[in-house]
Amino acid sequence: MDSMSEAFIAKVPERIWAGGRPARARQWEAEFNVASWVRVTGARGRVELRVCCLDEKGEQAVVVDCAEVQGEGSALLSGVVKLRLSDSVEQIQVTLGLSDSAMRYVVEELYMQRRGMALDPQDKLISNY
Repeated sequence: MDSMSEAFIAKVPERIWAGGRPARARQWEAEFNVASWVRVTGARGRVELRVCCLDEKGEQAVVVDCAEVQGEGSALLSGVVKLRLSDSVEQIQVTLGLSDSAMRYVVEELYMQRRGMALDPQDKLISNY
């Protein structure tokens, strides 16, 4: 993972990650369904979808899913991530790790939803359709 370049995809709105937070909890865990369609061109290699959380303890990054691409094509990256959150969360964002700097990408769709919550149209963070 160290040799991969990291590309910012989207900032996750507080309404998604803070919704369902236990009252007066200074620290809590939450699980999220995350899914994205990513189109890649330019080079073959590995792509990783990650969720990164920044708080007073620093940054934690959790890999959602990864795929090998053959130079041109689309990949569906999806999975469930568990985040340990605190009341000092500065931001949560979704990033894409790319194994080759010649890789070009387009994120066609991106969803992030708190597990156990009803799917809301606002859970769609990116849509190119």
